[in-house]
Amino acid sequence: MTERLQDIGQLRAAVAVWREGGVTRAATRIGLTQPAVSRLVAALEDTLGFALFVRERKRLTVSESGAAFLIEAEAALGGLARLTSLASELRLGHGGLLRIAAVSALAHGLAPRTLAALRQVYPDLSLEVEECDRAEQVKGLISRHFDVGLVALPSASPGMNVDMIVEADAVVLLPATHRLARQAELTPATLSGETFIRLNEMRLLQSLVDSAFDRVGLTRPTSVVVDSTPLMIAFVAGGLGLAITHRMSTFVLPKGVVARRFAPQLSFGYAALTRADDVRSRVITTFLELARTIAIEALAEMESDS
Repeated sequence: MTERLQDIGQLRAAVAVWREGGVTRAATRIGLTQPAVSRLVAALEDTLGFALFVRERKRLTVSESGAAFLIEAEAALGGLARLTSLASELRLGHGGLLRIAAVSALAHGLAPRTLAALRQVYPDLSLEVEECDRAEQVKGLISRHFDVGLVALPSASPGMNVDMIVEADAVVLLPATHRLARQAELTPATLSGETFIRLNEMRLLQSLVDSAFDRVGLTRPTSVVVDSTPLMIAFVAGGLGLAITHRMSTFVLPKGVVARRFAPQLSFGYAALTRADDVRSRVITTFLELARTIAIEALAEMESDS
């Protein structure tokens, strides 16, 4: 069976059907016709001796055995893609490839600074960077599409190493011309009557901040809900409201936007995710060391500027 499983096209077709939920979308994803995808999946099932998918009420669903097999197949394809990229980089004389994923709060500040410092140590290193949420990072790490993920804690992810980078407090973002910008620290009471811009993915932060307002009998009206930190900051700059966010989101603020401490103090951790079953390379170890150093230095700078 090992020799017969060498057809990577069959694996790619089956994984595409699984991830896309049907043959039609799978065919579009991998650039084949629907009949071709169906033939590849059927050939793979014949080789395996069990069905990967079952059709129930005109709907294609993965079988129990199929789910177990396809998880490993996706990981194997991810490993193959990494080997292909690495071979190409080495053939061109480059120093390897590091693929990073980061949540929005870390993708625009910590990630670029850390990678710039990493390139000083490994000048021939090739880099790929994607901005995505924690769930997508875990999927990418499992499939070996990513080498390292940067997230805000908590992050309970089975099969992942969680390396702490730094802790930082929540801050209030507001226009520099706002009447409250003269204060070093802002509380729910001083923020009463203001409207806020929320980031839809920061559920823990939003919950803790709302609880702080609730405890003093105040509400936090929302003017805009956005899906990324850069949008949130841009809307604060545009005067649509204030925002309460992670301090690490404020590495890069446009002219006219300032950050002020929020009280009560709300601390959050930031960490790097890697696969627990992978041998950690020296490049990744260096990346983590630099991320910690740069984060600590940047927080000190931001505190002195507040």
